[in-house]
Amino acid sequence: MSKADDEGRRRFLRAAGGLGCLPFVSLVATAGSTPASIQRSARGTPWPTWRRTMAVNTWRAIPSANTLRAINPARDPALNPALATDPDNERGPWGGNVGQPGVILPWCGACYDSDSETLWLPLSGGHADYAGNEAYAICLADETPRWRMPRPPSGSIPLGLINLNDGQEGTGNYADGRPRAIHSYNKHVYVPGRGPFCAMQGNTYSSGQAGTPRSLLLNPQNGEWEVRGSHPAAGLGYGGSAYDQTRDAVWWLGGGTTRLSRFNFSTSQWQVFTSGSVANVWSYHALVHVPEHDVLVMISALLPHSFSVWDTTTAQMLQPGSSNALPAHLQLGGQAGAWVPSLNAIAIWHNVTPGTTGVVTLLRAPANPRTQPWTWDTLPLAAGNTVVPTVATANGTYGRFGYSPGLNGFYVLNGTDQPVYFYALSGGDLIFANGFEAPR
Repeated sequence: MSKADDEGRRRFLRAAGGLGCLPFVSLVATAGSTPASIQRSARGTPWPTWRRTMAVNTWRAIPSANTLRAINPARDPALNPALATDPDNERGPWGGNVGQPGVILPWCGACYDSDSETLWLPLSGGHADYAGNEAYAICLADETPRWRMPRPPSGSIPLGLINLNDGQEGTGNYADGRPRAIHSYNKHVYVPGRGPFCAMQGNTYSSGQAGTPRSLLLNPQNGEWEVRGSHPAAGLGYGGSAYDQTRDAVWWLGGGTTRLSRFNFSTSQWQVFTSGSVANVWSYHALVHVPEHDVLVMISALLPHSFSVWDTTTAQMLQPGSSNALPAHLQLGGQAGAWVPSLNAIAIWHNVTPGTTGVVTLLRAPANPRTQPWTWDTLPLAAGNTVVPTVATANGTYGRFGYSPGLNGFYVLNGTDQPVYFYALSGGDLIFANGFEAPR
């Protein structure tokens, strides 16, 4: 018996221990009848078939029951009042310049709930592009994932017909009291046990020239927002946020001449580190917390070596540099970053050039990330790989690329009429494909 087979047995027994009092014979029969992975998502459920059948270092389009476009509220006669007189209407009162694709195309991101394996598009659109303030979610751990919309947009029939282009951008709200649409950049993070958190609402629909520094928390069940605080600094229209699980806090670093700040959920207050460094970087950057080293990494095309390290204790920006050059395929500007402990690296994807979209870039951490150079790298693509994602949207990917620890891989979403793509860091582990006993 090979070492791989032996490890498979150990994983199987560990999984059996997690299934409570199911009889062992029943467990074997179930697993043998449908070759099943003992790998489990963060929800404790076995991996779905689409994930179990993936080979290591390959991409696939996740087979879902629908797309975002399929639940466009403008095409639902129960939501869009314009359909009564215009059956071909695809905009509704909230359509703006681009319609529902505006939840992705104009500088809009997402966040990921690792506990339930759910990808969220919490509050998007913004400026003149799209007025809809509805959230969207899809659970990737489901056997057949399906997009859902917890609440329709303001101005829809159930919520009451109102004028969304009312010139009240500075209030942050529409007339019904719900938040106005925004370019979300890297503002959204998912806070475990709470929901999607928008660190900084910023400038709003429709002019994009006024807004509010409020911090918002989405109720995942009903899709309604609550105000959790307000940032003391003004003029922070875009920037990067990162959740800190150790402190149960959210870090924020805005664009321009801003300082590092932190939202503490215990007090619902922002703390600005006035003695720290001033970023002085006007870019659509990403911010990533690395808990193993307790540092933040800011990723921006405008920085030397394309990144900087921030000490979370002193709030000082450090420039440890890199030992090699940034890979040519990576287009920085609207990128996302996700820390992957098993790789000791930040994974990044914003590939706008055809032929490069299958490549995931890594920024590997050294033993001392504050003073020693980091290393740029890429993940391999298996020789048998047949699928790659579409090219990134020109205005940025932001949190629509990220890491799923429970499914052990990366997701990316590039359009409302496209699937979610997934890259597998490990194989599906079908340990029963050849029966319980390995061939000798």
